[in-house]
Amino acid sequence: MSAQGSPLIINPNVYLNYLSPDEASNYELNRNVTLVSLGALIWDILSSIPDDYRLVRTGRPSVVLFAYFLARPSVLAVVILAILLKTGPVSNCTLVALLLVAFRTVSSAAASFLFLKRIHAIYYGSKIIQYVFSFLWVVGVGTSCALFSSTLRDYSEIANTKHCVRVEGWSALSIAFIGPVLFDTLVYFAIMYKILSTHRKGQKNHWRTLCCGNGLPHLSRAVFQGGQQYYLITTGTNMTQFVFSAIPSASPLFQVMLSAPAVVLTSVMACRVHRNLLIEALDKTHMDSRELTKLVFANGQVVNVSLPPPEVKSDVIGQHGRTDREEV
Repeated sequence: MSAQGSPLIINPNVYLNYLSPDEASNYELNRNVTLVSLGALIWDILSSIPDDYRLVRTGRPSVVLFAYFLARPSVLAVVILAILLKTGPVSNCTLVALLLVAFRTVSSAAASFLFLKRIHAIYYGSKIIQYVFSFLWVVGVGTSCALFSSTLRDYSEIANTKHCVRVEGWSALSIAFIGPVLFDTLVYFAIMYKILSTHRKGQKNHWRTLCCGNGLPHLSRAVFQGGQQYYLITTGTNMTQFVFSAIPSASPLFQVMLSAPAVVLTSVMACRVHRNLLIEALDKTHMDSRELTKLVFANGQVVNVSLPPPEVKSDVIGQHGRTDREEV
């Protein structure tokens, strides 16, 4: 806001007139990127309503299911608050920014918790691995909480226009952005190693299995490919966000340019991968419970021989870790 104190304000009712041309350009670009992120998030939420209803109807309550449904409204709150900061009017910029950071922390923690439970399921017999990744998850949540200290001084009102702008960069911002990248990387390689080391015996074309998951059991392939999709998409976005925040000469607005898209993509991909895995498990349970054969007795009586109904097996869906242990 280098031009805020200048007396040459042609139209004082336009808040962008108080910013320099570069700051105003970054401000508008940041706002437009956030609006696009909101549109993509709403589309994802609406398109997944049938699958979400199926999960609620067939799955039993669990911590994992709670984390799944917690990640979605919290990331929506993050984007709405980010848009409010950039469109106004806002009476207290610091309060809105603190609420944004709070919901961002909750959303990131819930999304990464879904993959933490996946690690617990795959490494079911190794308590040490479970404890290590649980500790890393807590550390990741702690680095996200580090944003609270900078938010108290980062945002201020543009003159008296009831619009907010980020006026101060924070050198430790990149630490908060790199934490999820490191956790996701360790989770991805841990899952990949466990699946490939379990199923590689007697198989050929290891590189094809490594890239595409060919030759793996159905559910193991779903876990493997879902992890690939999540890692490649979110890591690319989060690493770009980290690079932007680490540029010393970048403006405070440019440093957080990809903040909204990064948190939206992380939450959307984590929920999508988790949801697709549960839907595949539900479909497999439904196929297993279909009629197996018919017994025809001499008197003409026909008896259907089938497995128990899906309701009996649906308990495994609420704890998808058990499904992973059986198939992975």
